[in-house]
Amino acid sequence: MARSKLVSLDEAVACVGDGMSMTAGGFAHSHQPLGFFRALMRTDVKDLTIMGVAECWVAEWLAAAGMLRRAYFSNFMFEGFGRCRRFSEGIENGEIETEDHSHFGMVMRFAAAGLGLPFMPMRSQAGTDVMNVAGFEEPSSKAQMFHSPFDDQIVSLVSPLKPDIAVIHAARADELGNVELYGTTSVIEEQVRAASTVIVTVEEIISTDEIRRNPQATLIPGLMVDKLVHLPYGAFPLGIYGYYEYDREALAEYYEASRTRETTQAWLRAWVHGIASHGDYLDAHGADRLLALRTDPHLGYRYVPPEGAAK
Repeated sequence: MARSKLVSLDEAVACVGDGMSMTAGGFAHSHQPLGFFRALMRTDVKDLTIMGVAECWVAEWLAAAGMLRRAYFSNFMFEGFGRCRRFSEGIENGEIETEDHSHFGMVMRFAAAGLGLPFMPMRSQAGTDVMNVAGFEEPSSKAQMFHSPFDDQIVSLVSPLKPDIAVIHAARADELGNVELYGTTSVIEEQVRAASTVIVTVEEIISTDEIRRNPQATLIPGLMVDKLVHLPYGAFPLGIYGYYEYDREALAEYYEASRTRETTQAWLRAWVHGIASHGDYLDAHGADRLLALRTDPHLGYRYVPPEGAAK
């Protein structure tokens, strides 16, 4: 008989140990599981590796907390703000080791691991320093050039990349772990298939009957999910399509604080270490602020009438 995958946030966070590799869903200012990572940042876990495509906020916060040791990634930047200062400074100071890829190169390494293949062929990255310059991997361990046996064309082969844990924030799921996500899903499927353990946080828990009424919306089947956490506003202050938009004011507050290590630490004391739980974090922002970010369930975004329009 199928069993419930539901656990508390603390139980899910306890799956993460020193030196583990992680990947986190989401892109830019949406879908990143920041509620989970705030809870993780209140632990003493250290020497983590991020394997990421565009989960810039996760990488930045782990770097700010001094928990990040290595990063396989293609691009981390804050859309509309600028570079990830603490992450960038960690690299510049030698505190964080890196391995560079194109976006597609990272996706293909996840895809190879998810399919159980020893490599994945692709046409991009060839002729670039991504193929030739060592980070903490030997270039030949990451990618190699190959003559196709079918048409003698040259392709790039990239090796599989298998994270210990994938953490995903999604719209809703049943207790068995069948997960629905709407809007842009980025490369979440590839990240989930590649990882050894999958943790999902969701806005809503619904019945299996409801899941079965809309099977095309199930992005991740329950057989791939290890732990499931009911965590409303689990992406906040980022957004999630169909639920709420990102809080630009909250993001700008962190970005301003990240200018120096001292002000970053003050922000961490106020918004991470000084807050005991996810519920307390939401209370600190206030119901009015959270509700103002809610989206129209039919449009998927918050409608703001143009100035001067009739109400």
